Amino acid sequence: MKRFHLLLMALATLIIFSCEEKKKNEPPTPKVEVRPLEEIPGIFEAHGTIGDGSTMNVIEFINDDGDTLYITKNGQAVMGGVIVGDEMEVIYNVSKEDIIASVAVNLTTLQHLWTQKGADGREQSLELDEGGRAATYNMSVNYEAWEVKDGLLLLHSPKKVGDESPAVVDSFEILQLTTDSLVLMHGNLMTEFKRYN
Repeated sequence: MKRFHLLLMALATLIIFSCEEKKKNEPPTPKVEVRPLEEIPGIFEAHGTIGDGSTMNVIEFINDDGDTLYITKNGQAVMGGVIVGDEMEVIYNVSKEDIIASVAVNLTTLQHLWTQKGADGREQSLELDEGGRAATYNMSVNYEAWEVKDGLLLLHSPKKVGDESPAVVDSFEILQLTTDSLVLMHGNLMTEFKRYN
């Protein structure tokens, strides 16, 4: 019995030493550094709301994931203004020192009925509703949906029944957006709308 215990102890010692030897020969596990989003350089686009910590030069931006970013305006005006609680789409550049907005569009300011005089003198309107619904009145083109991507206003035409081709999407550069004025550029054509409601 004593020999059995000695044999068992020798076997246990041999196993322990072989495991120790294996650990010495294995390459060390690389350390993974987790960096917050604010420290990763690059260009990002995000949707969220404007927080009450915003100042004249900095937007407190709460994205849809609940993260709060402090984005420098870099001397440019935000299309539609900075109003606490408003919905915003922003493209920002992250550097080691700062987060800087390159394009920022206040979506709440954009969501209204915009009207202009047509070539025939009649009023025509573009309505942009909450939830991405769009409608046109007395215009030669119909739109059913809208969104802002890459700083552009995208207007989606309805897909025709039985048509195999995808629905038409017109893209517009937003040249100006205030509480009562919307100026869009499509190709070489500039269009100005006014808000009366």
